[in-house]
Amino acid sequence: MKINNYLVAVLMVATLFFGCKKDEETAPNGKMGITENSLTGKVNAKTELYAVSNDGRGFQHEWKLDGKVVSTAYNFTFTPTTSGTYIIEYKGYNGAGSFEHTYTINVPVPVIGVTPTSSKFISKIFEYAPAPGQHINNASLGSPEQAQKLVGSINNMVSLGGFGGYIVFGFDHSVVNQNGADLAIYGNPFGPPYAFAEPGIVMVSQDKNGNGLPDDEWFELAGSEYEKTTTIKNYEITYINPKAAANVAWTDNQGNSGVVNNSEKRINFYPLFASNQDKITFKGTLLPSTLNTSGIVTNAAFDWGYTDSYSTGDDYKTKLYNSFDIAWAVDGAGKKVSLSTIDFVKVYTAQNVNAGILGEISTDVKGATDLNIK
Repeated sequence: MKINNYLVAVLMVATLFFGCKKDEETAPNGKMGITENSLTGKVNAKTELYAVSNDGRGFQHEWKLDGKVVSTAYNFTFTPTTSGTYIIEYKGYNGAGSFEHTYTINVPVPVIGVTPTSSKFISKIFEYAPAPGQHINNASLGSPEQAQKLVGSINNMVSLGGFGGYIVFGFDHSVVNQNGADLAIYGNPFGPPYAFAEPGIVMVSQDKNGNGLPDDEWFELAGSEYEKTTTIKNYEITYINPKAAANVAWTDNQGNSGVVNNSEKRINFYPLFASNQDKITFKGTLLPSTLNTSGIVTNAAFDWGYTDSYSTGDDYKTKLYNSFDIAWAVDGAGKKVSLSTIDFVKVYTAQNVNAGILGEISTDVKGATDLNIK
């Protein structure tokens, strides 16, 4: 009986030992379906990533996109909605160990290439949102219908009203950032001796999300006044609709107030097609006044980098347009950015000036061209 009990005990220990050895968990034996580390994707296009087992044994999965867990399945479908550089980290694991893989996926900005039929002129007006002004609500100078006439032409004209009023347009292709000036924008300035400029700031944007709409980040093309202390960044002004042919009151974020003078009281200067018929606010970079009222009223041009400005640095006298280099682009913090192409252009009135009998300073736009297309 004692011997038998001893044998039974030995058998039980052996069974437990070999059973544990047989069932002991080992680290996952797997690999990635795509083994490269660096990949190139496309906006709104799928990239299928997955892990497979080399020995048929399953294990757990974790996918992280830019540090955030996005899947615990064996696969992950990556569909970027905007351009950029993305980091995707995979981990396959069980209680005994893990294996990992990191992908760096570069998604370039979508580019619409130039073809033999591409036009150098504006192909689409996306938005016309003028500030109050003497020409606003005038069918031939300050209406949405007039703004549409800038398509395919440099011979029509639209007013942007006072500070902040803007127009957004694009071409039938992406404008390439090449050496030197890339864009020409036509205005209506006068040169010496009766110089009268109505300077507008130009901004550009890329269609990073590929939806064909100007809803991505905007970058200012920094002109000659950008770094000067007389220029006010992050300026904001609000105009109040008088709902009559009367002066249009305004206040700004610098503690100032005033009116857009409507002494003739012909029509309401507040844009009657604006979505908000009570008040409207504009933000941007405010350029200093260059108004001179001693004698004949003049408003001097800046050296370069602004539209509707008879600039010597632009040689406006010869070219009859203001030229712009995409390489001048800066972000909201004033940091230079490198843009290989742009898809949208925004022009807005950049001075808040009452020119007396000549009315408010309001940038005029007659059209634009891609200087890279001859």
